Amino acid sequence: MCPIDDPAATMNRATHHEATIGICGGGIGGLVLALRMARLGFRPVLFEARSREAALSEGEFLTLASNGMNGLRTVDCYEEVLREGLETRAIELCNARGKRLALVDQSDHLATFGTPAVTIRRGVLTGILIEKCQAEGITIQFGRRVTKVDNHAHAVTLNFSEGAGLAVDLLVAADGLRSFVRTQIFPDYPLPQFTGLIGTGGIVDADIPDTDGVMRMTFGEKAFFGYLKTASHPVYWFDSFPADTPDAVRAFEPTALAAHVRQMHADDPEPNRSILRTVDRIERSYPIFDMPQLPVWSSGRVVLLGDAAHAIGPHAGQGASMAMEDAVVLSACLADTLDYGAAFARYEALRRPRIARVVKLTRQNASRKRKNSRLSLFLRNLLLPLLIPMTVRASRKLFAYRVDLDPLQANPSTESGQKHAA
Repeated sequence: MCPIDDPAATMNRATHHEATIGICGGGIGGLVLALRMARLGFRPVLFEARSREAALSEGEFLTLASNGMNGLRTVDCYEEVLREGLETRAIELCNARGKRLALVDQSDHLATFGTPAVTIRRGVLTGILIEKCQAEGITIQFGRRVTKVDNHAHAVTLNFSEGAGLAVDLLVAADGLRSFVRTQIFPDYPLPQFTGLIGTGGIVDADIPDTDGVMRMTFGEKAFFGYLKTASHPVYWFDSFPADTPDAVRAFEPTALAAHVRQMHADDPEPNRSILRTVDRIERSYPIFDMPQLPVWSSGRVVLLGDAAHAIGPHAGQGASMAMEDAVVLSACLADTLDYGAAFARYEALRRPRIARVVKLTRQNASRKRKNSRLSLFLRNLLLPLLIPMTVRASRKLFAYRVDLDPLQANPSTESGQKHAA
């Protein structure tokens, strides 16, 4: 890494294990990439526009399926995340009257896929990864918002809102759905598209029965609701609801947004209503976007990763896991060749088919949450028990992939049938 005006910034430095890898974005994918690159002998430096405090407070919680949990093994964070999280052993799907439509058993995931699914506070997961980076001497520069990117033949130069500009050998854009780096390198690429759904959620203390590791979800008449509760943890809840525009609730104050969400679930079965009675403020809502398929993920010395390349909605629980898999595969490709162009092309070729399957599954799940006419609700409740087994089979194929065992595997989307011990 060199100051922009340093002559070394324009040297023709081939990709090798002494190369400086700039990573724009300190989310889960960027942090995992930094750890993997450092372990492979590269020199990663990570730039994050937010403060450390803001990065640790972003979002509420997420569930990591087995493929995501196994990805954490590659950066030695698996055990700590398992210890800090809640094992999610099943998913129960109910209709608006509380009748069970399906129970998706996940109790075999440890024996079959090497790890259970785990629900964890997003800030806790981010904190674990940040602390691991700092313990390994990886540079993380918080409060460094990129304002300009130049993709030169021999280096990538970066300007920031504060402080001097820098040059790196390669740059990875891990800066999310609205990636600034992507707009700089690919100004003609399409913008993210609103899916017609907005999500909220939170963590509250509510006097409701323990779900014993079951994530309970309700297809309500007006909105979708889910929650998880254990004896030693508060209630983790989330919902999503249809909206005409992504700004539909942006003007709501936190108390008004909480009232709006309670109203949408007023006819839900218990304990949904009891949970929401404890929610007097909702500070954030999250319009859900899809990213149209992009022609390519790299140009010159810059490559896209995670949501910057392929935004994935929350409806299949794979967004963070896909970003981690991207990070492990990209680092393996770069470690395998001195030709960064070939490495980027191989990374994209390996990841695209798998991402396409996840996006398809996510969109199918999302479409079931947008039903709001009486006829569509009736048909959904009638068909879901028939459709869910197919969704479960598709999901299990995704969970079976062990990026920690073979990140350069050519077809990581079919279940091998092998069982892995934890």
